[in-house]
Amino acid sequence: MLAFLKDIANQFGRGKCWSCGTNQAGNSGFCGYCELALPRWYPACCQHLADLNHALTEQQCRYWFASLRWEPQTRQLMQLYKFQYRAELSSVFARILAAHITLCYQGKPLPDSIVAMPMTETSWHKRGFHQTALVAREVAGLLNVRYVSNALRVVRKKPMQHLTSKRERWHNSHKSQLALGDFNGQSVAVLDDVITTGATVMAAADALYRKGAKHVDAWAIAYNQGD
Repeated sequence: MLAFLKDIANQFGRGKCWSCGTNQAGNSGFCGYCELALPRWYPACCQHLADLNHALTEQQCRYWFASLRWEPQTRQLMQLYKFQYRAELSSVFARILAAHITLCYQGKPLPDSIVAMPMTETSWHKRGFHQTALVAREVAGLLNVRYVSNALRVVRKKPMQHLTSKRERWHNSHKSQLALGDFNGQSVAVLDDVITTGATVMAAADALYRKGAKHVDAWAIAYNQGD
C-alpha cells in the first residue's frame, strides 16, 4: 500500500530517479547525486574508430561520438529502456546525447539530417517501440536538424551482436542494410543506442554512401570500449 501511494505521489510531484529510485528526481530524470555520477565520455572518446582499416568497407564515418561509458549505471538504464520497455527514457537519453553533440561540434557544422539505426520488424513488434528512432527524433528536435524517418532497412538478418566475436560482427553486418531515399551530397548522422566495434554503424554508413551521402557521422547514447 505504501509503495502504491508513493507511485501516486510521484505522478503529481517529484518523480523517481531513474538510477537510484529515490523521490528526488529533477527535470533531468535523475536526483542530483546520480546526475553527477553519470559516466559521461569525453568528446573524442570513440573517434579512433574512424582510423581503423576495415577491409569490408569502402568509406569511413567522418566522426564518432557517444555520450556515456558502458558502466553499471549506463547498463541499468539501457536494460530498463530496451528490455523493460520504458519508452519514456528516450527523452532522458535524447537530452544527454544532444548536450554531448553540441559540445562535440563546436566550430563544426552539424549534419544536414539524422537517421536512426533500423530494427527488424520482429524486434519492433516484440518491444513495442523503435528505441533508436524515438531518441533520434527527439535529438533532431533539440538540435534543430532534420530527422528522416524509415531511412534505413535491415535486408539481411544477423545473430545478436553480443553473442559473436568482433571479427564475426563485421562479417555479419556487411551489406546488411539498405538506405531508402536520396541522400546525394548530404551529411548524415546515424544514431545507434550502443557502439561496440562499430560494425553495425558502418553497415548503415555504407548503405548511405551508396545513396550519395557526402559524409556520415556516427552518434550513440553509449560506447562500450571494453567489448
